Amino acid sequence: MSHTLQSIAEQYLDEILEAESKLNYSLFIKRFEQKDVTNFGESKFKKDMYAIREDLGEYQDREYLGALKGINNIDYPDRHPNCVRHVWKGIFEKNETVIIVGIHEKDGVHYVNECMYH
Repeated sequence: MSHTLQSIAEQYLDEILEAESKLNYSLFIKRFEQKDVTNFGESKFKKDMYAIREDLGEYQDREYLGALKGINNIDYPDRHPNCVRHVWKGIFEKNETVIIVGIHEKDGVHYVNECMYH
């Protein structure tokens, strides 16, 4: 994986964390393709953010762990064939978690296709 792709992933995660902090749905979905947020509206976003805050507290820091080849989704085999999943240890006020941000490239543009805490 190139250093450039890691830099893009770091930038996109910064934007996602800012969006979560401000409860800004538009900023959160800014780097997603529309098809990847079709079933993820503003009310679900806010509900998820409140649950994350309850479980983890406020974001404090992170440590980049590496990148993994994306997983194939048998329901959507052609959706993101070249996805790379970037992984961080996320340090929050109450707890630590794994943060995963999937990124794929389409027509020269990099998009987020997943953002999860585990």
